[in-house]
Amino acid sequence: MEWLEQLSAEDLAILGAGFNTLGDFFDFLALIKAKQETSKELKGKNTKSKTI
Repeated sequence: MEWLEQLSAEDLAILGAGFNTLGDFFDFLALIKAKQETSKELKGKNTKSKTI
């Protein structure tokens, strides 16, 4: 891991912030996906109840 020794503390902090931002972005995408799935389930239930 010779390349790790060449990185400064500032470089590692920047990488850490980047990974943190990337994690937040994927959390956001997961929330959007969960909302879409919930909307589809609710629409399906409303359709079924109207046909009965």
